[in-house]
Amino acid sequence: MLSLSGANSDRSMEDAIAAYIIQEIVAGKGPLKLEADTPLLASEILDSLSLLKLVLFLEKQYGIAIGGMELVPENFETIGAICKFVRSRLKTKG
Repeated sequence: MLSLSGANSDRSMEDAIAAYIIQEIVAGKGPLKLEADTPLLASEILDSLSLLKLVLFLEKQYGIAIGGMELVPENFETIGAICKFVRSRLKTKG
């Protein structure tokens, strides 16, 4: 089972999500460094199609289900917000 306590787990989740966004969503658009607080929606790194691709990745990677009502900007504004959202879904799943 995935342990979500401590800074190491938080960092590895952030790294996994950032790597997915860089490799699968913005691939070929030049070098990009994503931090936990990089605005993903406001900077148009994520659009509606790429958000759906990211949701599918999160569901598969973390074994969670994400409902349509959860697809709100607050949950996907930044990598930090995504990690917080995923951790909350993992807690309700467990």
